Amino acid sequence: MINKVSAILSEEIKLRLNSSDNEKEIYAYSIEVILSLLINFIILAITAYILKKPAELIIFLIFFSGLRIYAGGYHAKTHIECISISFVIFIISSLSNNIFKPYSEILLLTGIAFSVFMVFVYAPAETENKPLSKEEQIKYRKFSRIIVLTLSVVAIILYFMRATTNHIFITAVVSMIIESISLLKK
Repeated sequence: MINKVSAILSEEIKLRLNSSDNEKEIYAYSIEVILSLLINFIILAITAYILKKPAELIIFLIFFSGLRIYAGGYHAKTHIECISISFVIFIISSLSNNIFKPYSEILLLTGIAFSVFMVFVYAPAETENKPLSKEEQIKYRKFSRIIVLTLSVVAIILYFMRATTNHIFITAVVSMIIESISLLKK
């Protein structure tokens, strides 16, 4: 469905702008990515609303997606697979506050250590959709390391604020752990 809508819209843009076929392909891909992200976000937002977990959605987006931008990781082959995986990961991350609360300190320490280790060893994880040049690999490695360390500090700060944030640091750490596991995509 997303592919068809992208093809129709890109054809219309091509005609209106008198663009080449190559430009049309770029329009189609860009529209496809935007639509996929939009649908994914809407589904996650509705889920967060139903579960009464809007703060967890924000934390999930910051910690999972924030790290994923430079670290990379598993890339779904279809839009429906991507949306489904994102949905399941968000559910796990958002409900983890209640499940792991008795083990919160252990999760904080081991989760951060695991995520930092995984990012330092495996990031950036290339995919066939996003091959990286040597310069990009160096840049992405550096940024992913800075991001995981920064997010780890933020998770620790959230830990010390746990009484007022309803242990939301657990969602943050679980999101980082899941993203770190996705670096082992092969």
